[in-house]
Amino acid sequence: MNFIQLEGPEDKTPWGPSGRDVYDRTYSRIKDNGERETWKETVARVVDGNLRLVDGRFIQDGERNALIELMEQFAIIPAGRHLWLSGVPGKQFINNCWVSGWTDRLSDHFAFTFDQLMQGGGVGANYSKVDYGTGDGVQLHLVCDPSHPDYDAVKPYLSTEYVSDSYHAVAVGDSREAWVGTLVELIDRDQFGDTNDNPLVYDLSKIRASGTKIKTFGGTSAGPVPLAKLLSNVAEILNSTYEIGPMEAMELDHAIAECVVSGNVRRSARMSILHWKSPDIFKFINLKSDWSKHWSTNISVEVDDEFFEELAADEEEATLAYEVFNAVTEGMMKNGEPGFWNSSLSNLDEPNPVEATNPCGEITLPAWGVCNLGHVNLDWFADKPNRLLAGAHQLMARFLVRATFADIPREEARAVQDRDRRIGVGHFGYHGFVAKREVKYSESHEHEGIKNILSMLYQTVRDAARADSYELRIPEPVNFTTVAPTGTIAKMPGRSEGIHPIFSPYFLRRIRFSTVDPDQIAKLEEYKDQGFHVEDDLYSQNTAVVTIPSKEPLVDELRELGLSPDVLLESSLELSLADQLGVQQMYQQHYADNAVSYTVNFHPEDQTLEELREVLLDLLPDLKGTTVFPVLSRPQSPYEAITKEQFQEYLVTSVSDGTDEECSTGACPVK
Repeated sequence: MNFIQLEGPEDKTPWGPSGRDVYDRTYSRIKDNGERETWKETVARVVDGNLRLVDGRFIQDGERNALIELMEQFAIIPAGRHLWLSGVPGKQFINNCWVSGWTDRLSDHFAFTFDQLMQGGGVGANYSKVDYGTGDGVQLHLVCDPSHPDYDAVKPYLSTEYVSDSYHAVAVGDSREAWVGTLVELIDRDQFGDTNDNPLVYDLSKIRASGTKIKTFGGTSAGPVPLAKLLSNVAEILNSTYEIGPMEAMELDHAIAECVVSGNVRRSARMSILHWKSPDIFKFINLKSDWSKHWSTNISVEVDDEFFEELAADEEEATLAYEVFNAVTEGMMKNGEPGFWNSSLSNLDEPNPVEATNPCGEITLPAWGVCNLGHVNLDWFADKPNRLLAGAHQLMARFLVRATFADIPREEARAVQDRDRRIGVGHFGYHGFVAKREVKYSESHEHEGIKNILSMLYQTVRDAARADSYELRIPEPVNFTTVAPTGTIAKMPGRSEGIHPIFSPYFLRRIRFSTVDPDQIAKLEEYKDQGFHVEDDLYSQNTAVVTIPSKEPLVDELRELGLSPDVLLESSLELSLADQLGVQQMYQQHYADNAVSYTVNFHPEDQTLEELREVLLDLLPDLKGTTVFPVLSRPQSPYEAITKEQFQEYLVTSVSDGTDEECSTGACPVK
């Protein structure tokens, strides 16, 4: 295989306007000498960590240099999990997201969810078949040594009957495994009972104090309060019901996500799915009508061939399918929730049934399944021959096949990975790619040249992954390609995210920072000193929000190429729903054999409910997942469009920047 060679030295890192800040906040690790990694050091760590996953005889001549050169220039970038953990000794937990399944033991699901969220992975789940009986409840008592630095903070959750010196008290270890084990014991006690009817008394004294550094995963500890709150909430939910159905299970998962996000090391990205015929479907559809609840998850209604058959029966509003369709589209108009997930289409050509998606919807997975992602920057190749673009896809395919050998501590997930070897070579910079090739976004989904390129790239990825799998004597991946949102990944070089159009030429971007992590606190102070507006996050504890007036960089780049941005550059708010979903449909047909994560943005005042329904009735059967999101549907929305005049009126420093579709629906991503 002949790998890409760059023409001449490329010493300068081509950061996007806010790229260095995003990198420092999200991916730069602390070295042994206490200094932060540079981008080139991160790239070397990631590439070498990936190559070490297989025997050296399977690495081709020139492959390491090609990977390093292209990654340093942001031409290819593996997903954020790779950037954060590849090459970290003993902790190559580099898989992005998972689907948590269900067994006869209720705690299996919640243990898996808690474990993966704490490791930084996102977790999806389908609650359609959840139906568990519970026991007589649990007696939970939490205790803590009064000398603990966080004693006053944790005191509201502590027992009035037991103290930390009690012989009943069981010390909770200060580790991920210990926290998961404690949750499992609590849930098992409720489901299966205890012959001695003993209370559960947990001593939180060994949990490190808030503000203490967490070495391997980065960030700082939030102390014992998040676990105390989680255990108390779980006990309250279990004691309030004699059965755990879909809604109760979602409450438990949200309590887990709240615990994880309280430390502000992870964002607790989740996806919750419920079948359209579930008795709880209308409760589910309205689950997020109040943004203060269930903010840790995206939600989607599972639809299938039977759903579309009922919709096609022309008995409008007379069937359950129409009632569900109407309720979902009303929710979309209000706050973008829920979306649709087409399980029939998603299961076509899958060797094993898939039951849910990862949090952003780009990968459909079976129970305990895992996604493993990397991306090619199409914009970087806009002025280069297609053969070089194909070579980049070969490199990323081989990178991801090797990544299937990375650490997966949980046996059930390891078994699925060994069987499926699923990978997802994705794209970002699509809007810049087509615009610089003088194709308007609204016309790209009908452009034969674009379709042919995507089909060629799919075949390239498939051939490279198959050949590499054969050499490694492993099963070839069940699927090969996808499109993820790529928010922070695309932010580093300042390219458009995934295959989304630009949000607006001028907009307000809101970035979230931890208020317990010293490095992020320092960055917040920098923003304040520069005059940016900073306020507390309305949805997450220990988090602050910075508002930054921004300009889309493609505006100036097209002008520099002698092209007219006024002609070629259409924002999402200027595009029709049909054109936006048309691009998603084209990608699903010509490139992505997994799925496509795509959020359609629109102004509610410019789009009627009837128009939305008409477009969805036409395109839904051809889309695996569908998300439609009204702009500024909630306070502190990640993006808010403004005019050029408003942009110029801001007195604080402004930046040229792109939007981050990973957070567009409110459930922020993980790294």
